Amino acid sequence: MHAFLSDVLARNFQVQPPVEPDATLEELGLDSLARAEFGAELQDSLRIEVGEDELASTTTVAQLAATLEAKGAAVPR
Repeated sequence: MHAFLSDVLARNFQVQPPVEPDATLEELGLDSLARAEFGAELQDSLRIEVGEDELASTTTVAQLAATLEAKGAAVPR
């Protein structure tokens, strides 16, 4: 899941790899609009609901990956 999130961040939000698991969304440069767009992309790709609170500025990539996995999200092929 971490690799998938890193790929989406690099492809859609110009985040330079490698994306560290403990980096927060804010540290990666995602403002509130970018976080909303990121959530929409994840919902479309993973076919699950992603709540606004799950994409808080202080959320780390590792926390988000764990949350998505706990919801049963599978990386698209």
